[in-house]
Amino acid sequence: MSHVREVERRHGRGGQAVVEFALILPLFMLLVFGTLEFGRAYYDMHLITNAARGGARIGSLPGKSSSDVTSAVDASMNAVGLQGPWTTAVEVKDTNGTVRTGGLTAAQEGDTVTVTVGYVFSVFSGHILPGVSSTLTLRGRCTFRHE
Repeated sequence: MSHVREVERRHGRGGQAVVEFALILPLFMLLVFGTLEFGRAYYDMHLITNAARGGARIGSLPGKSSSDVTSAVDASMNAVGLQGPWTTAVEVKDTNGTVRTGGLTAAQEGDTVTVTVGYVFSVFSGHILPGVSSTLTLRGRCTFRHE
């Protein structure tokens, strides 16, 4: 008789495990996908900052123009396989911190050249979860001194 009660007790708890699993699964999946999305965004942010660094390095050289910087950023972004639109902005400031209106063509030795790259990052989870944006704008920035 005790054997029958033990079998009934084991079979009665099978549904409890399924309910607990159903309650925990969405939270676990949210944690897993959130970690993956953060890792992808962090990786892309590193690539974007590296592209800005390459553009700022080109911009710091004498005789270079904003189109040279944009070409260097484009080449870097394409080389690492980033797809989609991105923007490249070049800003030149003199030693006092005043923005030079002529850009790189008016840059002098000692000025700072700042390159900012903006990239539209596609969030995979944004297509699944309601209320979550499907895109996020990432920006990488680097400043070099003009030679």
